[in-house]
Amino acid sequence: MTIYEVLTIVVIAVVALAATVAIYVGLIGLVGGLFFVECSRCGHLAFSSTNRPQSSCAHCRHPVLWHPVHAVLHPRQLRLGRH
Repeated sequence: MTIYEVLTIVVIAVVALAATVAIYVGLIGLVGGLFFVECSRCGHLAFSSTNRPQSSCAHCRHPVLWHPVHAVLHPRQLRLGRH
């Protein structure tokens, strides 16, 4: 029975933390300090300090971190530097 009580407390703490973060993100958005914008390259939603689409997002710059299985199955040639 103790494990259920501990798991319940952990779930309550996680939900409370997520709700608190969502409230603060919403308040920052209300005062104009944070915007949800689309990436102009891939269309993913991203955070931005300006209300303009970003040229690239974390999904575009680091595809292996966000979608490792897709990146392995669909390799692309990565160029280092400007060629």
